[in-house]
Amino acid sequence: MELQNLFPKHSILQNLLASERELITRSCETVDLHLGDIIEEAGRPIQFLHFPINSAISLTNTQDQEHIVEVTVTGREGCSGSSIVLGDDRSPCLAMVQIPGTAIRLAAAVVMDKLTSLPYLHAAMARYNLLIMNLAVISVGCSQFHSPAQRLARWLKAHWQRTGLETFPFSSDFLALQVGVDSAIVKEALKDFQKQGLLELGLNRVIIADQDGLEGEACRCYTLAKESVEEYTGALGKLAKSLG
Repeated sequence: MELQNLFPKHSILQNLLASERELITRSCETVDLHLGDIIEEAGRPIQFLHFPINSAISLTNTQDQEHIVEVTVTGREGCSGSSIVLGDDRSPCLAMVQIPGTAIRLAAAVVMDKLTSLPYLHAAMARYNLLIMNLAVISVGCSQFHSPAQRLARWLKAHWQRTGLETFPFSSDFLALQVGVDSAIVKEALKDFQKQGLLELGLNRVIIADQDGLEGEACRCYTLAKESVEEYTGALGKLAKSLG
């Protein structure tokens, strides 16, 4: 799909001021993201911003290959590498492709070089950083106070909200790593959700079959996160109008 047709599909890019769109479009490119691709490494310079269209990028805390926990996920509402506007070009965490698909890629150096001429994009990325912080706080509380099944339901619903997808290429082992619990516990929860008709399971595939039912199994953290994302996306439109 042509680049100009992808901008309206992304929450930040669809609100770009005309002058800003003209400045960055020539530096943007459409890329295919593949499952497991490393977009950023913790402590390393951020080279590109990725704006997912129908893909998702997981921001994770990684101790080693067996101890990985997701902090939050970036979908069509945000972008990887947004922390560059905070004054440090190093990534605060590992960013890994969790759902393959299309994204718009923009060199971080281009953004920083033109930042004074990109007031909307600068402000939008700053707001996205606040959203990430809010979602991270919710995630930490959720991991401490809610059951694995509740957290799994919240996690799947969050991915649906950020991507619009209902089918995900997730194995139970992968889900266990992301939710931060033992694989056997996740397998049991998945089977229970399948019996209830909430999910359909295949080989490395999870399909949400009942959106409302799955939301009912999630803890209130899903609602809090959903409301935060909706408030943020609504603010982007108001921001563009105030600057336009």
